[in-house]
Parts: sequence; structure tokens; C-alpha cells
Amino acid sequence: MGAFLSYSIISGLAMLAMYLGYKIFLARDNQHSFNRGVLLLIYAVSWVCPLAASWVEYHRYDTRPDIVQLPVGHSEVVVDMVVRQNTLAHQLWSSVLVWIFIAGMAVVAVRTAITWFRLLAVIRQGEKIRRDGYTLVVTSDERLAPFSWMHYVVVGRGDYADNCAAIATHELKHVKSMHWIDLLVAQAVCIVNWFNPAAWLMRDELMLVHEYQADMAVVDSGADAQEYQLLLIKKAAGSRFPSLANSLNHSKLKKRITMMYKEKSGAGRRMKVLALVPVLMLVLGVAVMPPVRAAVSTISSTGLSLRKGSEKTEESKNDVPEFRVTDINNYDNKTTVRIEVKGLGNYIKTSGGTLTTCGRTYQAINQSCVKTGSEAVIEIVFPFLSEFEATSMTVNVNDEAIPFNLEELFARATFDPSELKPAVNVDEGALRKQAPSTLDDAINSALVDNPLEVAALVLNKNVTPGDIYVNGVKIGEADMHKLNAEDIALVVINKQNKTTNITTKSASASSGMRILLDGREIDQAEMNAYPADKIASVSVDKQTNTISITSK
Repeated sequence: MGAFLSYSIISGLAMLAMYLGYKIFLARDNQHSFNRGVLLLIYAVSWVCPLAASWVEYHRYDTRPDIVQLPVGHSEVVVDMVVRQNTLAHQLWSSVLVWIFIAGMAVVAVRTAITWFRLLAVIRQGEKIRRDGYTLVVTSDERLAPFSWMHYVVVGRGDYADNCAAIATHELKHVKSMHWIDLLVAQAVCIVNWFNPAAWLMRDELMLVHEYQADMAVVDSGADAQEYQLLLIKKAAGSRFPSLANSLNHSKLKKRITMMYKEKSGAGRRMKVLALVPVLMLVLGVAVMPPVRAAVSTISSTGLSLRKGSEKTEESKNDVPEFRVTDINNYDNKTTVRIEVKGLGNYIKTSGGTLTTCGRTYQAINQSCVKTGSEAVIEIVFPFLSEFEATSMTVNVNDEAIPFNLEELFARATFDPSELKPAVNVDEGALRKQAPSTLDDAINSALVDNPLEVAALVLNKNVTPGDIYVNGVKIGEADMHKLNAEDIALVVINKQNKTTNITTKSASASSGMRILLDGREIDQAEMNAYPADKIASVSVDKQTNTISITSK
């Protein structure tokens, strides 16, 4: 229900904006059939608008560039961030909003049903006379002004005895134009969007356009305009059915009489409808703004828990779960956040989440949750992200949005968030494996795809290095950090003695070192272009100054 409310909010914003545009540019024109179509189009567009906003957000933010900029040596972040959340008090306001929304819909729906039953009662109790294309209902209740609904035209016995042609023409116009369908749509929107003034104003505007059409049908039939206007004034005091039926005595008589004297608008004035396009674009722009998306996402994640009290133990009622973010990684071209949860009761349900960074909000594309006793591990997967700034995350757990300020996470990690700028541009094909998180992991790997990843792993202090040799000379930690990863030509790891041998590009070029691939001598450029996943082993012979590469 929270998702439905959030959908209605975005739809209501679009409806309000386009209604205001209609009132400014089109409402005063004498082009009633066209205006009716515009109003119905506003209903349709406003209900599609939330889907359009999601589409705009996806194509604006969730696309990846051709060159993925991955922070070298920082493809994985292990942190210790804790969020304690009282699930009984969290997001109380959003739950209250949902219940108010439901209560409002129920009240408007009940009032609509009462009006419907009253209308049906009048038709059922009246005398029915079959006519060509409609049914005339003659009622003894003279308090009712003539009205039409579906194929029924209802008049009092006095009006029926007078045989007033103007009344018949007016009401038959409503029947033939099927205005009752418009009113059903308008009333349904009012039920769902009862909190939005635009829903009620749109319904009144649509009813007014219906009356304009019926009035013009009477005038075009040759009836005396002044006599017809006097008839409208006489009937103004009669009772009518709001919202569901078209009554002759619609309240805005002054506007109706004024419209009768207006000349029909030219076809060129219809072009003013294009003014609604930038209005709609403005609404879409507002709808995808991070603060708006975050608020809507919070409401959308709110659900209704109708479980009986016996289904929740006292322990689960008093639980204050502890959420600990333990890992963020970019494995498999996706950004995955791992969360450990402690202090759970007997129930946990996850339903996605959002991650906001660099002013953009991304929806989760996958999720998993494994519960063991009072603990659980949640993994939330987002589209691939490489830059992080002003980062926050919301995860929906047990129908409640749990917020995480990831800026605090980055501040407590072992690197500065500014280091998440790319050190090198790595093509997506080179990301088949991620950089190891420790030197031991790197040594135990069969081969690292990109030697720069291992070099940067050491240079960025993510590991406690063992013995490191540069161009055959053992160096200390101070000298090691003077190296530039981009100057490194080759990294060879010796698994037996756990040493790392680094050869720089300048040394490789000046030393005349031979490079053999399966016994065939190759140059430096060919070696750099050779796919790393095809290499089985690399060995260095210092005596012959030779690097031997064996393919798989």
C-alpha cells in the first residue's frame, strides 16, 4: 500500500501541474470537445507519469560508460559500521501516512456508494418510458432538477408535462456523448487521490465542459438563448446528484451563460496545448530529484502489518536489531553491499532498497537474505558504481526503510573517499578478476590479470608487504611508496618465498631483457597486449636476463 501511495503522490503532482496549465491556457476557449479530450488526456498522462519518471531516472543515472573507471586497489571495502534500529518506532510517520491515505479513500468511496444508491433508487422508483436511444424516467420528486446518467434521462412530472424541448436536447447531448464515463473516471481518481485538490478541481472542470457542450447543443438547435438562460436560472434551486450524474442546474451558471456568447475558437488556438509539455517535463525533473526520490522511496517501502499478536513473541516486540555494513565490492560488474544483522526476532523480510551517491539515486537490482537464529546476512546488489560522494543507502527490512549514512563508513575506512577516483582506466575486459584484498591472497592467486592492480595494492598500503625487489634490488617501505604504478612493466610473485619482483618500464627497456612466449621471443608491446587469462606461468632468469611466459 505504501508503493501505491507513493505512486499516487507523483501522479498527483503531475495532475496538479497540468491542470494549472490547462486553466491558464485553454479553459476560457470555446472549443469544448477539444478541451474535454485534453482533460481526459491529463488523467491518462498523470497516471503514466510515475512510470516515465522511473524510466528517466534509469536512463539518466543507471548507465555505464564504455570505459569503466575502477579505483585500483579499492575494489573492495571492508568496514565496521553499525546502525541500531528500533523497528517499533522507525518510520512511524510513513505508517501513519499510509493509514490516513487508506482512511481517506474509504470515506470518499463510501460517500460515492451512497450517492450511487440514491441515484439508482430514483431511477428504480420512477416511471420508465422507452425512447429511441435512451430511457426517459419520470419522477414524482419535483425537487430534483433534470439530470442524465448512462442511457437514462430523469425529469420531474412538471417538466414532462411542459414537454420542454430545451431540457430534452440538453440531456440527450449528455447521453449521446457518454459523459457518464468521464464522470466515473473522475470519481475514481478522486477516491484514490482524495488528498490532492487537483483531483476535485479536475472533476468540476470536466463537468463544466460537459455543460458547455450540452448548452451549445441547445443553442445550435435553434432555441432562444435568453429563454434557455432563464430556464437554467429557474432550475438552479433544484437538488442534484454531485459527481456521478450530469444535472441541468450545474452550479457555475455565470460561466455557462458567458460561454454561450463567445465565438468558437479557431483551430490555431488548440496549439496552446503544447504549453503543457514543458510543465510535464518540469514535473518529471522534480520527481527524479534525489530528495524527492528518497522521500517517495521511504513511503513506498512502508507496508501494513496485520499479523496477530500471537504471531509475535514478546522477544521480537522488544528487539532492537543491530545492522552492520561489513563489505562493499564491485565484483562481477555490480556494486554489492553486505550487511550483517544481529538481535533479530523470528521474522525478517527484505524488499530491496536505494543507494544515493553523487546526487543520483539507484534502485537495488537484486537482493538476498540468509537468516541463522537471531542473526542474518543481507546482500543488496546495485548497478555498477565507481564514484562515491555524499553517499547514503536505504534498505527495506520488515517493511521499514533502514537508513545508512555511508559517508561515515568511508570516513572510518582505511582510505580517503577522494581516492575513489580512478588511478587508471581499465577496460571492462580486464576486469575478469578483482584485485586481491591482501598480499597473501595475491600470492595464492594463480595469476593476477593486471600487474598494475598488484602494484597499486602494495603502493596504496592496503597490505603489509613482504620482501619486495625492484629491478633485482631489495627496497624498503619508504622507497616502495615512491614508485608510480604506471611505471611498472611487470610484477612476478614467488609463492615459495613470498616475495614480489617488480620490473619497471625503464629498466626493462634499457636492460635489453629478452621476453619469451612459449620459447618465441616477443617485444614489450606484444607482451603487454597478450591476454592475461591465457598465461599459465611466468618465470624470471636473472643470469640470462630472460622472462619466460608459458601459455595455457
